Amino acid sequence: MKTDGLSLNVVVNGQPVTVEVDIEMLMQTVVLDALKKTGNSGQAEENWELRDSDGRIIDLNKAFGALDLKPDATLFLNLRAGIGGSE
Repeated sequence: MKTDGLSLNVVVNGQPVTVEVDIEMLMQTVVLDALKKTGNSGQAEENWELRDSDGRIIDLNKAFGALDLKPDATLFLNLRAGIGGSE
């Protein structure tokens, strides 16, 4: 996968990981990559939500370049409220 040398910091349930991105990459791909890198496979991808440092939900259907995010931004990926339990 081509990247533009950009990376995002994604904190997945408290575990930080770096995801390489390009301006055309959908945020859904960022989520999948972060989940894979942290070994989180017990929940379906639609059970997760991505937020910025201000707590705003990130639209996963948008490309990185379409969002007002800095390349070194830290995003937070957590299970949606009410989702959890055993894997």
